Amino acid sequence: MEKFIAICLLLISLTASCQEATNNITRNWEVRMTEKDEPGKKFTLDITVLDIATKQPIKDAEIFAYHTNYKGDYVNDANGIAKIHGTAWSNEKGAIRLITIYPRGYNDSPTGEHIHFRTKARGYSGGGTDLSFWEFQQKQLKYDNPVVSKVYLEALEEKNGEFFGKAILYMQKN
Repeated sequence: MEKFIAICLLLISLTASCQEATNNITRNWEVRMTEKDEPGKKFTLDITVLDIATKQPIKDAEIFAYHTNYKGDYVNDANGIAKIHGTAWSNEKGAIRLITIYPRGYNDSPTGEHIHFRTKARGYSGGGTDLSFWEFQQKQLKYDNPVVSKVYLEALEEKNGEFFGKAILYMQKN
């Protein structure tokens, strides 16, 4: 009986430790997706995560992003995930910041640059969405009638050889 009680206490202790560790995961609103020496033009993208109906910020949305390297290739890391990737959690203003390089179109194409996103937030439908730089450049985005399947780039500029962008990512309640 003493062994049984000892095992139960050990399991309870381990469960509590696991829950504590899970709750202590660092949830940064700013994430570096590349090493500092990654080839390519440096790119900082500020995104605001908004509720599509109310246009209010969504706090604690988990946003996973990934894209191609400077040659337009997806090089996988040891876990089989695109090497250039990162996960950020939106802050109280719905803001996230991705520090990365400017992606290239597939197979070194000068067009077709894009970033893939996977989204999750409590009470919202998760899923995939993309930011297409070509749609922004061609002025094809309908900012007055947004959809959750697109990330809306609002500004893109180059300063001192680095790119800076601002975008909106919409999510829809369940």
